Amino acid sequence: MRMRTRGLPDGSALCASIANRSGDRQRAGLWMAFALALIVAPWLFPSAASLTLLCQIGTAGILALSFNLLLGQTGMLSFCHATYAGFGAFAAVWCMHRIGGGWAVPMALVPLAGGLAGALGGAALGFVTTRRTGLTFAMITLGVAELVWVGATMLPEWFGGERGIAADRTSGAAWFGLTLGPQRNVYFLVAAWLFVCALAMYCLTRTPLGYLARAVRDNEVRVAFLGPSPATVRYRMQILATFFAGVAGGLNALNFELVSADAFSLERSGAVLVFTVLGGTGYFAGPLIGAASGVFATIVLSGMTRAWQLYLGLAFLVVVVFAPGGLAGIGAAHVRACRVGRWRKVWRPYLAVVIALALLLAGGVALIEMAYHVRLDVETVAHAPFWLGGFDAHHPVAWALAAAYGISGFVALRLSWPALAAALRASTAPAGPAGGGA
Repeated sequence: MRMRTRGLPDGSALCASIANRSGDRQRAGLWMAFALALIVAPWLFPSAASLTLLCQIGTAGILALSFNLLLGQTGMLSFCHATYAGFGAFAAVWCMHRIGGGWAVPMALVPLAGGLAGALGGAALGFVTTRRTGLTFAMITLGVAELVWVGATMLPEWFGGERGIAADRTSGAAWFGLTLGPQRNVYFLVAAWLFVCALAMYCLTRTPLGYLARAVRDNEVRVAFLGPSPATVRYRMQILATFFAGVAGGLNALNFELVSADAFSLERSGAVLVFTVLGGTGYFAGPLIGAASGVFATIVLSGMTRAWQLYLGLAFLVVVVFAPGGLAGIGAAHVRACRVGRWRKVWRPYLAVVIALALLLAGGVALIEMAYHVRLDVETVAHAPFWLGGFDAHHPVAWALAAAYGISGFVALRLSWPALAAALRASTAPAGPAGGGA
């Protein structure tokens, strides 16, 4: 029988308290590292094009994190989340015009107006949409997205049509002697809002409303039996998520100084969904990782190949089928293997999988690029990538070599993947004899 000394904490409670303090220190360290990365980034990538890309990643990160409050936190698959970012973008443009006309409001606070507009739109539309859940909710949001998009295109005097509405972010008085003319200043504004919004959303997931949202996601019948209304929980999370979506839309308007009716397009809502799932809905940082990867593919990869949308779609399918935890889940598995100090048992099968993936990607990319060249650029001479020896894409030898790369990589991956999976499971298994415990 375990004795407990009066006035002293129980051993299990003491261990839990120490673990909580250790976890708090780790989380604080991660947030400090995140802030440091945001500060150092413009010195690592000083060009105007790089800063613009970083601004897009920041705004997409806020939008993906806010979408994950609905999808990952509450279990609500919305197809109109970019609609609320559009509300925020047009509210930001309206405020920018008023500031240029004499309003004594800092331009750095314009995203706050976008957030309020997004929350107002979320409160109005969410009053109808959040009364249902599951597939019904998804279909309702799909209809809402189409309705708002069509309405915006039919009212060009309000939303600018395809030409859009332009604004000047340098208008108005300087704030602490700084204006938003230089792209570096815009980046620091986006980075500041990204850090504040990410921290606020993280804290939200640790509130009673956040825990209730996860309970509604897992079993809303039980939540209703205990008293709280699942529809009310979904409605409140909708308003909060759309506020941060509006902030992202306002930052996007400041970055580009132009907003059009395409801000409400269904394509943008679909892109947010792809970025969030690609990064991983089960991890808070997953949407940030997915947004960075998705924006990179959209902006950088689109300038390198015409098949960038195909690559992004294939990556989405691979993640959904083979890695439901997303890129963040893959990274977390490797972190767990390194944390227990058993990486030496993993690196050999891991190297075999990496080589197999390299062969598979080399062959697959070569086949896709040559197919695009032959199909779209028949009048030009298209050459295979350098790893195929520079053969003409119209020559059958190049196709045979690309197919050989792909097939050999696929076979090697089928043979090496089970060994890596077994090694990862063994590396993360608790140490010690069976039945023993600390």
